[in-house]
Amino acid sequence: MNTPRPAPSSNEMAAERTDLAGLRSHLANERTHLAYLRTTVSLIGFGITLNRFSIYLQQNDRLTTQHTGLLRDTSNVGLGMVVIGLGLLVWSLYRFWAVSEDIEQNRFVPHYKTTIVISIGLLLAGGLSAVWLFLY
Repeated sequence: MNTPRPAPSSNEMAAERTDLAGLRSHLANERTHLAYLRTTVSLIGFGITLNRFSIYLQQNDRLTTQHTGLLRDTSNVGLGMVVIGLGLLVWSLYRFWAVSEDIEQNRFVPHYKTTIVISIGLLLAGGLSAVWLFLY
């Protein structure tokens, strides 16, 4: 004969909710990290594509060589995108680890300045690259 299980106490229910909240936080952190990884793969893949396309244009003499230095061809833009993608990967790994530690210690301090600096930096780099690609 099965004996009925007693109803959980309010302390037990609160502990279960806390465990679920921690689990949700860790899963959200993991989803965010995976979003950074997708962005990294996109940046690196598109950078390599630009680099290869630049080589194709050079081989077919469709890319003029009137510019020298950094602005000689689109392969530098592709290389820049790969470097930015790799930098984003390193930053996302650090951020994933730091947020995991914060979740475990029940504290979280948002990093507004880092987010703003990275966003403005990518906006400037992308905007300048686009202007350069279409004007030259």
